[in-house]
Amino acid sequence: MADEQDLERNYPATPRRLEQARERGQVARSRELSTAAIALAAAIGLSTLGPDLFARCAELVRGGLSLDRAAAFDAGRMTRTLASLTHGSMIAILPILALTLVATLAAPMLLSGWMFSGKALAPDFARLDPLRGLKNLLSGHSLVELGKALAKCALLAVLGAWSIVHAYGELTTLAVQDLAGATARLGDLVGTGFFALVGGLALIAGFDVPYAIWRHRHALRMTREEIRQELREAEGDPQLKARVRSIQRAAARKRMMAAVPGATVIVTNPTHYAVALRYDDTMRAPRVVAKGMDRVAQRIREIAAAHDVPLLEAPAVARALHRHADLDAEIPQTLYAAVAQVLAYVYQVRTWKRQGGRAPVPPTDLAVPAGLDPLQAGAAAS
Repeated sequence: MADEQDLERNYPATPRRLEQARERGQVARSRELSTAAIALAAAIGLSTLGPDLFARCAELVRGGLSLDRAAAFDAGRMTRTLASLTHGSMIAILPILALTLVATLAAPMLLSGWMFSGKALAPDFARLDPLRGLKNLLSGHSLVELGKALAKCALLAVLGAWSIVHAYGELTTLAVQDLAGATARLGDLVGTGFFALVGGLALIAGFDVPYAIWRHRHALRMTREEIRQELREAEGDPQLKARVRSIQRAAARKRMMAAVPGATVIVTNPTHYAVALRYDDTMRAPRVVAKGMDRVAQRIREIAAAHDVPLLEAPAVARALHRHADLDAEIPQTLYAAVAQVLAYVYQVRTWKRQGGRAPVPPTDLAVPAGLDPLQAGAAAS
């Protein structure tokens, strides 16, 4: 039975889980950040482009109200005038619309960066479940959102009231001012109040963004078993990995055995170790083409015997080569002298087989430098 702690989501999401959630379109989102960014863009646009926008709008109003008698009775001319005024008004407000559009697209990227996920567009019919909707309505998150909405309304109401009270004295004097001066001053007062509201929205977003990040990571928390499963998936199934390694070893052993018939000599222990060496005039030093212990060594000797490859019993040399020489690599320089004597004996055997005469005597006093024979090193350590 699994430990209860294994089934509790007490562990933060791993980078892999966060990346998978991002691929599904599940990232931290803050509506308050987007609202504040759009309001700020609109406020900046109105403050910088407001005078020009007001002038163009006033011109459009004058043009729309300036009608002669003939135009009033010409339906086609009225239609063209309306189209021209509509086009002019759209051109006038286009810069502010562009600023708000940029803010709408850029605000989410401030929190989660650029992201596009087709999975987020896939239909989710579970959202149509009324029970799920009721559960979400009564969830803690819904209560938090309700609290945020009430706090936002209260804060914006206070800021709006402050703006009106702060500007009330000047608002009462606008009626006695000239039209141009009163209009400009009214624009300044409205802009100040708008920026105050934007500041309130920014304050709300400052609290909402950390909460959105925390809620996103809290929703992706993992159990201990999920973390273990992810590690297993990342590292691979141990049984499958063992099977792959077994197949790789078998393939390497097969390639190694295929190189034995082309070896120059097999150095043995005589039974526990076998190392196949190959050397010709094109090589800088002899190379190990096969090596092994016990059953592998026995198989190397059998293949060598079947292909008439010379065998030489040199226990110390065989053990040293097996320990210190890599497969498909040149032998260590420290073993050059010992292997040279082995190759000299092999060449003597070849000459004897061609020319006859007295058979060469296998060398029996082949020694290796101190520390290279694992048997001697183990005896010295004990």
